[in-house]
Amino acid sequence: MNKIIIVFLICVYNFTNGQELKSHSFIKKESNIVDREQETEITITDSEIILKNYANNNTKDLIRIIERSEMKPYNGINCIWYYCISAEKDLFRGGYRKSIFIYDKVGKNIVFADFASEIDVYWTKFLI
Repeated sequence: MNKIIIVFLICVYNFTNGQELKSHSFIKKESNIVDREQETEITITDSEIILKNYANNNTKDLIRIIERSEMKPYNGINCIWYYCISAEKDLFRGGYRKSIFIYDKVGKNIVFADFASEIDVYWTKFLI
């Protein structure tokens, strides 16, 4: 009987003095899927990617300058990865925003990851 009481008291002690650990590596992600009904014209050149009428509630073009591109797998399929920066400085951060475009020719889609900060990542998938 004493063993049961001791085990019970140990459990109660551990429960009341437990800790919650918090991580600083949290990444906030939001995602969209843009389908065939919502038209967004995407232009990819050697030096830039332009999304027509995408920014500011579909009133302004989003322009990203391509820093480099490479062919590597995404979901088991070889895709073209475009690493980009914004053409204009971010008004709130004062720096240039980084972006990644993943062009999947087989699945006929483009995945757009926009890094608003080191923590906030906004994903959009365009179905072609």
